[in-house]
Amino acid sequence: MTDNIFKKGYAIFGKPYEIMLKNDLHDIRSIDHELIKNMILLDEDSFKFLYYKPINIDMIEHELYQFSQKFKGKNDKESIKNVLDYTSDIANKYDVDFKDMLFGGTEKEILERGTDWCSDMARVGSVLLRCLGIPCRMINLFNLDKAYNAHVAGEAFYENHYGVIDFIYGYQFYDDKPVNTYEITKNKDYLNNYSEYYQGLFKGIAINEYNPMDRNNNYIVSKPNEYYLKLIYSNHNDKWFMGEDK
Repeated sequence: MTDNIFKKGYAIFGKPYEIMLKNDLHDIRSIDHELIKNMILLDEDSFKFLYYKPINIDMIEHELYQFSQKFKGKNDKESIKNVLDYTSDIANKYDVDFKDMLFGGTEKEILERGTDWCSDMARVGSVLLRCLGIPCRMINLFNLDKAYNAHVAGEAFYENHYGVIDFIYGYQFYDDKPVNTYEITKNKDYLNNYSEYYQGLFKGIAINEYNPMDRNNNYIVSKPNEYYLKLIYSNHNDKWFMGEDK
């Protein structure tokens, strides 16, 4: 694959979201920005490339490897549910004012401080599953009809299929087999039991792979930036209000 075959990076969902993504509150040098820069748009051109049988990474040296084994169930589906119960419970109980939150860092650091920030939790969840021998990548979801409506979830490979999972909300898409993101775009009935907000997120999708064992990963921790402080503490009514659409 060459870089110009598929659409990837900050600009794949148009200028307003490009500006939002470039203002992401993680440090520009962090692995979190690297993931955004390398995410690939899911469309008809990229589908066959993105849906392959993955090779799991050897995670035995990861600092969360031993901890992760507590979530191992009688099968992969149950192991995933155990992890989702754990991460969604952390998110539900998290009660820190946005201006005091920290972002990024190692997966262990994120767990130690807690979070309800979807991209941080998706990175944590994907690592826990990889430590259990279940390949997992992150999916970036965008509502292209509304401003500032974005989310990060996961896509785990088990039972010989990819299936969407959500570490914040605890969702596991399964219908006799795992249901992947592409299938959801082709059959919106899979979203019938979810909120209007959540359904809207599947209008723009990008996928990225994360190698937690890459020694070049930068796990610098950051604080909220001015862009996100204004975003979080303003009533934007799902409209661009900081000039992104000009």
